[in-house]
Amino acid sequence: MIPLDHYEKWLPFLKENAHFYLNKKEHEEFGLLSEEEIKRQLKDLLEKPIANFTVVNELYFRARWAEVIRTIYHGDDLKLLEVATGDADMIPQVMSCIYPGSQYITANMNKILNQSLLDKTKDLHLKMRVIEDDAAYIEKHIGREYVDVIAFQHAANDVIQAILCDREGIDTIYSDWMETLPKMIEILQKEVKDNTLEQHAKTPFLGLLKTLSGVLKKGGVIAINHYMFQLDLDWGYPADLFENMIPMVRQWMAGLDGCEEIFLEEFDPKWWIFLKKN
Repeated sequence: MIPLDHYEKWLPFLKENAHFYLNKKEHEEFGLLSEEEIKRQLKDLLEKPIANFTVVNELYFRARWAEVIRTIYHGDDLKLLEVATGDADMIPQVMSCIYPGSQYITANMNKILNQSLLDKTKDLHLKMRVIEDDAAYIEKHIGREYVDVIAFQHAANDVIQAILCDREGIDTIYSDWMETLPKMIEILQKEVKDNTLEQHAKTPFLGLLKTLSGVLKKGGVIAINHYMFQLDLDWGYPADLFENMIPMVRQWMAGLDGCEEIFLEEFDPKWWIFLKKN
């Protein structure tokens, strides 16, 4: 596996970042870790599929998304839309730190995950808006050219899986995502075996991106990242597909009108895509 990032870059800044990006309880948990344990967790995170959810993981991804947002947005009234958030709160946590009072919007149809996200973020200094609708209909809710940034935080794979589940008539709205995951993986295995994934998923995926670009301001950026989970691999997620999700999506996007790919220094194109609206 190509490393997600540079271990030597991030290790010296972990303690400093911990003061800024972790809440009191999380910071206390981080403070209990030995130097060797911090080094081990960071190295595992960056160089292997993720097997454990740790405070070091949370700290790294919050700091990384802070770097993304600061690089691509230079205003003072941030409006960010996250797609297929689930209940992952790393981006709202970051926004509350670096742009308190800014507006965070998520479009996600899974009601269980939405409630979990609201519970996790209830004390943040943010204007939180959860839209329980398909992101394909986002313009009905927020109008055109409204947001500055659109984030797919480990979500391109989730969107593709949801597209395939919808095609197969499998519920992803009221169901538990993790309980549905084995069936999703089974579908992906078949798609890869039959070489039909692009045929079945590319057009609706690009259609979603086209819709999303409509609510993005001119000069705004769609930021997409990806990484692997060991559990998914253990359950049979096609390894080559999982590892090469971003190169595949980049190839699909080659003909997308109205946006151009930009490259940010020290963000590996293996794991990140940045699309700027013209």
